Amino acid sequence: MPAKALPDPHVKRPRGAAGPRTRAVAGGKGRLVPGKHVTVRFDRMGTSGEALASVDGRVLAVPYAAPGEEATVRLLEVRPDYLRGQIIALRSVSTRITRPRCPHFGRCGGCQWQHLEYPVQLEQKTLFVREALEQVHLAVPVDGAIGWEPPWEFHSRLHAVVSHRDGRPVLGFFAWGGERVVDIKTCPVQHPGNVAALHAVRAAWEYLAPAVQRGRVGPGRLRGILARVGGATGDVMLGLAVDEPLAAAGRVGAVGALLDRVPGLVSIVEVRVPRRGHVARGRRVSLLWGRAYIREEVAGVRYHLPALAEFPANGRAFPGLIEMVLEALDAGQDDVIFEPDAGIGAYTLHLALGAGRAVGITTDGDLEAAWGNARLNRISNCMFYARDPLRALEKARRGGSVQRAFLHPPGRGLPPGMPEALRRAEITRAVYLGRALPALGRDAAAMAEAGYTITRVQPVDLTPQTSHVAALVTCVLQ
Repeated sequence: MPAKALPDPHVKRPRGAAGPRTRAVAGGKGRLVPGKHVTVRFDRMGTSGEALASVDGRVLAVPYAAPGEEATVRLLEVRPDYLRGQIIALRSVSTRITRPRCPHFGRCGGCQWQHLEYPVQLEQKTLFVREALEQVHLAVPVDGAIGWEPPWEFHSRLHAVVSHRDGRPVLGFFAWGGERVVDIKTCPVQHPGNVAALHAVRAAWEYLAPAVQRGRVGPGRLRGILARVGGATGDVMLGLAVDEPLAAAGRVGAVGALLDRVPGLVSIVEVRVPRRGHVARGRRVSLLWGRAYIREEVAGVRYHLPALAEFPANGRAFPGLIEMVLEALDAGQDDVIFEPDAGIGAYTLHLALGAGRAVGITTDGDLEAAWGNARLNRISNCMFYARDPLRALEKARRGGSVQRAFLHPPGRGLPPGMPEALRRAEITRAVYLGRALPALGRDAAAMAEAGYTITRVQPVDLTPQTSHVAALVTCVLQ
């Protein structure tokens, strides 16, 4: 069948990164080498964002394709069990693709799935969760993934990188799988307040650069910007990610360059970041102007959010997710809920409102903000501690019965020994929010081994237009 172009209204599909320069080669019969052209049909998406097909028993990963499509692909990388390729021509086009909203799609690495209709994204994410559990030999039913629409303008937190190219500044996100920074003019998944902050830094660069660069050439001292917005309040915080502290004159110059350029701006901060590594790794904050926090409100609970506080970034999904967590916990007014990784109390305060008491385990850096948010809402039936979660669980057990646990660990998953500690504490019901697939499978298997029965698995889409998926797992002690 001859290759055909994409019909309207679809745009031309991006090919993705080409990798090392290759040329088409014939190879031997059945031999797969870089540069060889193969014709394949894609049957599913992969957890890294590419579409997957099978070639001679090996998995072929190709960006920007869709399940059900047939394409001619040039092989870029050939391994014994893995192939990577690039679309040369589409031979048949899926009826379930859509026009990407972002003009940077195909170059920016932030979203890989804007060409897929949203129901397709949810279907594929359901399969990811099911496969993650099957890989650890857990035969449990998995519900269809839930998402919150519209899947646009939901992201309340922004991390953008500063680079230089051809003598001019470039401000944006990394390309997919590379270190090149794509100059971003707009981002349809970001909250408009964050996009305005991005535009403000670009527009003020002529005045901002002298304050933060000190004449240095190259990446310089301004490594990037961090912004966060309160979806319910419109408050915007703008952070300048620098690898050296700004001098007094630089602070004044930076504030003067940015003030009055961002609607809703209430705070400008300096965020110290390492000389190497991503700007999101900043850990020290200095206030340059305004408040040290933004205000947010979710499902009737108010928050003061500092610059680096962990807080659910999908403001559209968070209220619904809270409702699902409370329903899964099924706690009564006499029950105590134990919550490691409580942060500044994002979930803890809602847990306290739905139970007799909530005990949140947090860090020294977040402890003051967590208590402050409890006082802000006049919620007195919650406690926060900054200590090892396993020791805190043992202390809570000695102080009285703890019936429920809400677990939402970071990407690395639960600490070793946590499932067994939950069983020893006789916690009868634990709800686990897994945010990374490898950890999800590993932790679910550990909970089952500790004596818990998994009664429900609900995938939830907190990051539309990407291959990332989370899952809410309900565990009941038998």
